[in-house]
Amino acid sequence: MAIIELRDVSFAYKDSSTFALSNVNFSVEKGEFVGVIGPTGAGKSTLCWTIVGVVPQILRGEFSGEAFVNGLATNETPVARLAQIVGLVQQDAEAQLLMTDIEKEITFPLENLRLPREEIEKRLNYVLDLVGLRENRLRHPFYLSGGQKQRVAVAAVLAMEPEVLILDEATSELDPVGAEEIHDLAGDLKKQGKTIIMVEHNIDELARHADRIVVMDHGEILRDGATQEVLSDVDFLCGLGIYPPQVTQVAYYLSKQYNIHFEKFPLNIEEGEELFARMLRSE
Repeated sequence: MAIIELRDVSFAYKDSSTFALSNVNFSVEKGEFVGVIGPTGAGKSTLCWTIVGVVPQILRGEFSGEAFVNGLATNETPVARLAQIVGLVQQDAEAQLLMTDIEKEITFPLENLRLPREEIEKRLNYVLDLVGLRENRLRHPFYLSGGQKQRVAVAAVLAMEPEVLILDEATSELDPVGAEEIHDLAGDLKKQGKTIIMVEHNIDELARHADRIVVMDHGEILRDGATQEVLSDVDFLCGLGIYPPQVTQVAYYLSKQYNIHFEKFPLNIEEGEELFARMLRSE
């Protein structure tokens, strides 16, 4: 059963003559890891905001179609209620951090829910261990690295125990080490059964973790399929200014230039090494 479902959703922001989403049909099953890619302005963030109810409840405009999270209509259900089902982490971690230490950052929304102190402590310790920040729990977020700040933002969302985690370009402002931390965390959460939607420009990392890839442009979903299938369509992606993993591009070039047949293109270095080693052995 789909935990998220959008049916013929279109949306244009107030005073805009163009649609940020146009007849979008999109669903996510529980436990899936879905990568969303596309050029700037494709509608990726608007898709995320629609899922969490920010569109059209807070960001107003012309909305049509139906969007559901766990059977709840996202244009009618209070955003605070949806936040307990779907957690959203955006690219600017600092804009999401308001308190004077990590512990307060995580417990503040839980206290607003009036949870018992024992439950708050249980959730706090769980997410601190999950993101590897227990020893830093009393540090001011200002003194953390970019990757650590983003992990605090993820922890604060996960403490709400949402069924779905959306990462909307959450690594775009991080250095390679910080970005790797978030990708690894997303992969670990997927293994634990969390449903993940990740908007990301780092296609190599999505190739490692995502079950499906959704390609968007001009508010439309152009492709929605298995990661192997979508990322192997090199001509299509490059035509949108999206570049598959380099090892995939190398294999694609060899297939075209030298008429070499591959059963499937490699999506990561390990697959590439195995494939090219087999080629060398067969010569």
